[in-house]
Parts: sequence; C-alpha cells; structure tokens
Amino acid sequence: MFVASFSIPADGFALGHTLETVPEMTVKAERVAAHGTVWVMPCLWVTGDDFDAFDTALKADPTVDSVIEVEAFEDERYYQLEWDDSVNQFVDALIDTEGSILNAETQNEAWHLRIRFATREQLEVFQDYLSSQNHSFQLLNLFKPKAPRQERGELTAAQRDALVAAVEQGYYQIPRDSTVEEVANALGISNQAASERLRRGIEQLVTTVLVEPEK
Repeated sequence: MFVASFSIPADGFALGHTLETVPEMTVKAERVAAHGTVWVMPCLWVTGDDFDAFDTALKADPTVDSVIEVEAFEDERYYQLEWDDSVNQFVDALIDTEGSILNAETQNEAWHLRIRFATREQLEVFQDYLSSQNHSFQLLNLFKPKAPRQERGELTAAQRDALVAAVEQGYYQIPRDSTVEEVANALGISNQAASERLRRGIEQLVTTVLVEPEK
C-alpha cells in the first residue's frame, strides 16, 4: 500500500475558473471516495472573505454542472455540487487504478490530493494517465504505511499522548525540566515504553516535514 500526495493545478482538475477569480478562498472536500463519480467530492467546505465573488464565479465555472445546496455558517459555507464530465473523467481514471482519495483541498489555485494505492504499479499507471492527458502535476511525497489505516504524518494515540506529556512536563526544555522516568510516570507506563513512543513519534514527525519523498 502507498499513500501519494499530489499537487494538481485547479485548471487541470476542478474549479479552475473559480479559484483563479477568487484565489484567496480555500476549498476542502468533506466526503471523498473513489467507488463511483457520483460520490466523489460532492460536498465542499469553503472559507475566505469574498463569498459573493465565489458564488458568482462558481456559477460560471465550466467544471461545475450545478450547485445543489448552499448553507452559510459564521465563517464558512457548505456546498453540494454536481461536477462536469471533465472532472468525472479524471476521477474515472483514478477509479480504474483502484485509487482512493483520502483528502482533497485547495492551496494557491491548486488542488492537493492525498490518494491511497494498493500497489506501486497502480500509482505509476495513474501518473502515466496524467502525463498522457498533459495534466500538470507534482508528486509531493510518497509514503508506505507501516500499520493499517496509517497516514503519512499521522501519530498513533499513544505517540501523541507521550509527546504532549513530554512537552507539558518540560522534557524538551533547555535545560530539561523532567526526565523520561517522569514522563513515563505521568503516562503510567514503563520507562522503555515511554522512550520508544517518544522516539517513534519524533521519527514520524521528522519524516513528514523534513525527509524528501521517495521517487
């Protein structure tokens, strides 16, 4: 299993016109799947300072067939859309490779997609499709989970608790205000278990932020 993160310009995927018109708005898909185009990214949460301009641009966006529902909240809006065939064709290619979209959101007029593939071959087939259709894209990182349902950068609950406890007790202060033994006592675990959770948690965070992705 592999989890790949891609950056794809919006004008090569979805909402290109809208995001070019109001690039300061941020869009995040709520429900993502790759079992059928009807269920892929129909629900979007949008934040920003110009919803009027966003709504106007959305109505003129060629990648959107229709806006089914809009609901406004204090500082964000919820949209349910029907996509144009151009978006559906892109998703069809992903479905053909048995990829699953785990996360989709926009940054600087580009979509950041995190996609899970069962094999490296499926990932390569999807990349070949993007290249054959002249889709501009960038592979940001590639991660092979070591545990079921694990994502790149995702800490286990035990690792997170250990790191939080260590910070709260000043373990990472200079000079240190506590020891591994004190962190272990706070968590009710052995010194060795505390040390391993801290080490693995830090390794996970460093791998995410600093280590270059596998090519």
